Amino acid sequence: MKLNKVLSLMIVGAILGIGGVSVYANADTDAVQGDAIESNADAIEPDAVQSDAIENIQVRSQNLVISDVNISQSNGTYERTWSQPKGWKYYRFYVKNATGTKVKVQIQQNGYTQDYNLSANASNVWTQSAAVAGDHKIIVSTSDGRKFKGDVSVRLADAPF
Repeated sequence: MKLNKVLSLMIVGAILGIGGVSVYANADTDAVQGDAIESNADAIEPDAVQSDAIENIQVRSQNLVISDVNISQSNGTYERTWSQPKGWKYYRFYVKNATGTKVKVQIQQNGYTQDYNLSANASNVWTQSAAVAGDHKIIVSTSDGRKFKGDVSVRLADAPF
């Protein structure tokens, strides 16, 4: 009998304790929320913050125009052409030379040729920032005529990389 009374008192105490905590928590939450709303309303101007963020965004469109992997060119020369759009002044090209000899990488555009050298079993990325519109060509050739093996990619952009 004493056990039942003790157990009943513990259950009632637990229920009252939980109810009291619940009421206490709700009362504090309402007060804090009210203060937070009042203080934030004066300090934040959402339209000004949003328009500043939009004005500072620089849009960059990119286009992967050549992506050849595991090339195995038997005559020692790899050649691909792409068209550089008007207003797109940037391109980046990547060459991985998996051949046991150095290769020469050439970029041709409007009668102008730029040469780059790449050691055997090496890779590199080059960036052009003053490209003219029109047809461009990338040529990769081995120094001794052996089969060129590797990867080549060209990516165009309308803003700096």
